[in-house]
Amino acid sequence: MRTRRPVSLAAAALLVAGAAAGLTYALWGAGVTVAASVVRSGTLDLALVGTPTWTETSPDVSPAHAVATRPDGITADHLATPGDSFRVVQRFRPVLQGDNLAARLRVSWDSAPALLPAGGVTATYTVSRPDGVTSAAVPVGTPTLLPGAPDNLTAAEVAAWGTATWAVTVTLTYSGADVMVADTAIASAPTTGLGTVVVTWEQVRDGDGFSP
Repeated sequence: MRTRRPVSLAAAALLVAGAAAGLTYALWGAGVTVAASVVRSGTLDLALVGTPTWTETSPDVSPAHAVATRPDGITADHLATPGDSFRVVQRFRPVLQGDNLAARLRVSWDSAPALLPAGGVTATYTVSRPDGVTSAAVPVGTPTLLPGAPDNLTAAEVAAWGTATWAVTVTLTYSGADVMVADTAIASAPTTGLGTVVVTWEQVRDGDGFSP
């Protein structure tokens, strides 16, 4: 038996892998003498906060509502159809503590996205800071460095945000026409994979917030 159903897709969640640049130390030039108590190690770290949260934002769905995840905690338990749209958010918190430390945030992909069906899914992402600054939307899979040189973030700026979190937000939109599919084909619908996103908090030694 064949029935008229839209193309169904299981949307796979964004997975952000937190990566820290490790323990950092203040540096001194040759011939500089300082008291032992002044020599302190700095801290450069990044941690995920919670798991990805999914929201359906389809134009014909009001109000927007949360979408449950599968047992893996990252994959949306939802069959998407043409015209659907979703938002998935992963929060994280960077730490930058120390003297004369500056950093930038890098977003890259450890495994490439697989936006299936080909040509039927549009996915972009932004990065939001606690102060309300949000990066321009770029296609999923495109690396981003924030803020761009020569700007950077200092320990004082990061400390001012306290425990407030940053966020990577992905927006997905499904397009295309309804097609005829067999009921048995629903279970084998292709999965929209956003890939493995790596967020790296990198120490830098240049820019407005660093004094050589």
